[in-house]
Amino acid sequence: MPFIVGLISPAVLQEALRGKNSLEQIKKCKILEIRYDLFKIDEWGDLAGKVAELNRNAILLGTIRLEKDGGMWENNRESERFAEFEKILSNAKKVDWIDIERGVNFSLTGVKVIRSWHLFDRVPTAKELNDFAEECLQNKADGCKVATMPHTKSEVQVLYDFAKKYGEKFEWFSAFGMGEIGQESRVRSLKEGANLTYACIGKSLAPGQLTVNEIFHSLWHGEKRIGKVGSFFDGHFG
Repeated sequence: MPFIVGLISPAVLQEALRGKNSLEQIKKCKILEIRYDLFKIDEWGDLAGKVAELNRNAILLGTIRLEKDGGMWENNRESERFAEFEKILSNAKKVDWIDIERGVNFSLTGVKVIRSWHLFDRVPTAKELNDFAEECLQNKADGCKVATMPHTKSEVQVLYDFAKKYGEKFEWFSAFGMGEIGQESRVRSLKEGANLTYACIGKSLAPGQLTVNEIFHSLWHGEKRIGKVGSFFDGHFG
């Protein structure tokens, strides 16, 4: 069964707390990713609790994304994140998972981990992808995520092959392309072996990101109107 990860930013949270459109999309998500790097640090303490109140059934994923990986947390403060994650996990309401990028060498107890790799300039080779997955398995990661930037449609195929090979070896697995060329892979990857895709609730936080509603309708209603994805996707998931 595919999981839609809805991304929680300050604007999305404020709109949802006012009962606006964001709330309806939040309730459709099985996973909510709290992008802590987008919030002021003095808001972090009760952030998970506020998000959990919006969808009590959702799994909470906590992320402090570095600038080099598309986030707002300063690269020169990378080493501070371990202590910040420990604080997050000490709160009354904790996140269930955390995202740790490739190459980061700290580990935390009492929480599941998805290891992520973001490339904004290219698609890795099959060997590079396999090496990353094996690293994740060696580090006993519960999940594996790869987000890349294809320049041609043919480049995306290696991600589908990767998903077929490793998708079932992780509790969560995501492999897709960003940008306009990679957009359809955010949905098709779920047909190729992945079980996780990321979607925006408000403003897109990554190139080519689809909204929760666009992905939801494609997966569960078989609609064919998601920009350039629609004519591509005929399957029905449930």
